[in-house]
Amino acid sequence: MYIRPISTTGIGADLENRIGPLPAERQTSFSDILRNVSASLEKLDQETLKSQLDLVTGNARDMHTAVLSVEKASLALDLVISVRNKAIEAYQEIMRMPL
Repeated sequence: MYIRPISTTGIGADLENRIGPLPAERQTSFSDILRNVSASLEKLDQETLKSQLDLVTGNARDMHTAVLSVEKASLALDLVISVRNKAIEAYQEIMRMPL
């Protein structure tokens, strides 16, 4: 039995030849990605508010659920802020380039 070594050169072209180009409906634009991220953050925020309200009103199963939802929302927001800061830094670096 012969096993070919794995190489990374030409993988994209090879896959495109085998499966064809992606259909237009599967390709997403940058604005669609931003909308999806915004919707995900909104959903996490609403889950956090619900779990906090349940904790305050006494309907929560335990305190851990509320704390975990708050931490999940906080980590997601920190990630988005970090990506935004990197994008701003990249833009500023491009603007500093000489013509």
